[in-house]
Amino acid sequence: MTGVWLPLAATALAAALTWWCCIRPMAKNRSCHSAQAGADDPELQEELRRAREEVRQLREQATPPAAPSKGPEILDK
Repeated sequence: MTGVWLPLAATALAAALTWWCCIRPMAKNRSCHSAQAGADDPELQEELRRAREEVRQLREQATPPAAPSKGPEILDK
């Protein structure tokens, strides 16, 4: 019977910490990963637009041109 108390206490402590650190701030809309964070910042939006454009350009440059294949590549020559 005494071997059950330690796992139960650890489970209760984990649940309490999860509520205190995660669920309570989200319920009060104070979480650091809120969906509204930075939505009203025009400088952030402009920087995101430039970063997305740069990623698009880099992906275009990194994509090799499509070359027709004549057959399977032999690696053990």
